[in-house]
Parts: sequence; C-alpha cells; structure tokens
Amino acid sequence: MQFLVLTKASANPGVPVQVTIQLVRKTFEMLLEKRDPRIKQTWSFAGERAGAAIIEVGSAEELSDVIASMPFSGVTDVTIHALTTVEQALKTVKQAEERMAQMAPAVAR
Repeated sequence: MQFLVLTKASANPGVPVQVTIQLVRKTFEMLLEKRDPRIKQTWSFAGERAGAAIIEVGSAEELSDVIASMPFSGVTDVTIHALTTVEQALKTVKQAEERMAQMAPAVAR
C-alpha cells in the first residue's frame, strides 16, 4: 500500500526553536541517506516549512512506525492519504455508474 504523507511544522512544537531545527536537520539527513527503503520519494515545499513523502508499507501500523521513526515526528503535523491508481479509480467510477443505471426508473432507460 502506498501513502502520501504530508508534513507541516507544528505551530506550537513544545520545544525550543534550536531543538526543532536540529530534529528537522536530522530528519532531512536520514531521508537523503535513504535509510528506510519504505520511503520511496520525498519533497520539501519551496518557501514553506512543509513537505511530502510517498511511503510504501503493508499496513497502517507499519506506516505509523515509519512516521514515528522520523526525528521530526514530534514537532510536525501529519496528514495521510492512501493512494490508488487512476485505473482503480476509473473502475470505481464505472461501478458507480452501473449502480446508478440499475437504480434509474424503467422509463428513463
């Protein structure tokens, strides 16, 4: 399963700025060294204290472990989106169309 993980600096991290910066630096170094093969791709958003990653894991629990292993996990807000392919999304749309057509009154057919 692939997930898009969005991270943003917490408004109130609860630690001094110097500590926050150190945690962010350690996280970026870890990501650049590609220590965790489950983290497939990462980005930092230009001009923002935020970024994104594609993480591939087998379960939500494993995803939680990956996120928690990042040094900056305690000073960031995280949003997670499960990913699917466009082909799967199209299949879902077609199934919805079929269900709607079956529910339409006989006159409309």
